[in-house]
Amino acid sequence: MTYSKKELRQAYIARLQQLDLNTRLHEEKRLTSMLFDQPEWMNAKVIATTLSQSLELDTSPIILHARHENRQIVVPRTLPDRQMEFVELNEDSEFVETTFGILEPQNGRVYKPSEIDLMIVPGVAFTQSGRRIGFGGGYYDRYLSKYDGNTISLSFTTQLANEDEWQSEQYDKTVDKVLSLSETD
Repeated sequence: MTYSKKELRQAYIARLQQLDLNTRLHEEKRLTSMLFDQPEWMNAKVIATTLSQSLELDTSPIILHARHENRQIVVPRTLPDRQMEFVELNEDSEFVETTFGILEPQNGRVYKPSEIDLMIVPGVAFTQSGRRIGFGGGYYDRYLSKYDGNTISLSFTTQLANEDEWQSEQYDKTVDKVLSLSETD
């Protein structure tokens, strides 16, 4: 049976809110470790990720690890018409809080899609084949339509969806790889 993406988004957000701290921390540690072992990570000089919100997988270990390895991290900044761009993150970055309560860089160099080697794509639900349900703004689908680099999503076990849970829509963009833990991990 298929549900609307709006219904599924609400259900998966509720599941994320119910995720206990020990499970969350265990899975975050395993998923980030898996990410660092991926060839896409090892070959990337410029990595795009988010400044995570409380519901999302914590990206601060990813950012710190990348900086330790002298990789450039870029983070999104929203633009009008549900567009976004990626801006360098460094010690001089200044932030402003958006109406969504998200911190975005106010200053810094903007990187073109062609300059980003790896994008870690957020979402609320993922299938193993790379389909995703985002947070509902369409920002990532729009950006991914003009991005040709590698894409990876990190999925808590509770975010993994069956392939037939929703119908893909015309503008939905898949990610190349979804990292997740099996039930036995």
